Amino acid sequence: MSRIVPHWLLDATLILVLCLAGCTELTYQQMNDPSRDLWQKPQGVIEKLSITPRSRVADLGAGGGYFTWHLAKAVGARGTVYAVDVDENAINAIFKEMVARGTPNVRPVRAEPHDPKIPEPVDLVFSCETYHLINDRVAYFHSLASALRPGGRVAILDFHPRGFLSGLLGHGTTKEKVRREMEDAGYRLVNDYDIIDRQHFQIFTKVER
Repeated sequence: MSRIVPHWLLDATLILVLCLAGCTELTYQQMNDPSRDLWQKPQGVIEKLSITPRSRVADLGAGGGYFTWHLAKAVGARGTVYAVDVDENAINAIFKEMVARGTPNVRPVRAEPHDPKIPEPVDLVFSCETYHLINDRVAYFHSLASALRPGGRVAILDFHPRGFLSGLLGHGTTKEKVRREMEDAGYRLVNDYDIIDRQHFQIFTKVER
């Protein structure tokens, strides 16, 4: 009996295979494939973020910059998007695309696994498909609170962990676990959106002491 493999699992597996093969350029092309728009719904995500012009936003785990350019448009020419990633190849890919697009409001930032190195306090930290990759998330996001301006928010999109291979690779985190860990890190949930079938989408703000 044949078994249908979900598209998101194929996407994740392909990216993993490309990374292992060292095909950096192809990896980021896959991340930025326009066909991703069909299920990722970037315009809907940006709308729910309610970003005001001139905002400062950190795209945490920017990867190939898929959401970076949507965020850059939302903040406007006088806003700033810090494209944050620990991978030098990702930073190089974003810088190359930044020059090609002529988007001076995007600034690549090479982070460390334990420190996003966001240069200044921001209004929003946005993270898509990155949360499950972070070690010691409670400590990480507790420390991250210092990079938020008053009233700042953290938006997290991560995959629902579905299927055997997804569980084996750790590719995803349950919505409930994200919420629990973020509360332990000193945040409270302010929005929970159900607009993407493959991912949960939650927005948090830090609890003021």
